[in-house]
Amino acid sequence: MSQRLSILAGEPKGHHSDGTSDSEGLAVFRGRGRPRHTILLRDAALLFLAALREIFDESAYTRFLTRSRMVASREAYAAFLRENELAKARRPRCC
Repeated sequence: MSQRLSILAGEPKGHHSDGTSDSEGLAVFRGRGRPRHTILLRDAALLFLAALREIFDESAYTRFLTRSRMVASREAYAAFLRENELAKARRPRCC
């Protein structure tokens, strides 16, 4: 799995959900392990899931928690929603 997909999927850098590290992942991708089409299909699915998380504000909430150094809670989510509403109100409207 590429490093970008690992980051989008929310995995720690260097480690993947299948238990491999970056170097092991490269070995698998080079033909030692899973077939290449299986890996490509998995990466496409992870990219699709990352896009869905972005669309439904899940990634934005995670970035908010990191930026504000908060843990997930009702209060943190309420603060996230307030910040989003303020940002939307400041955007210029067209037509």
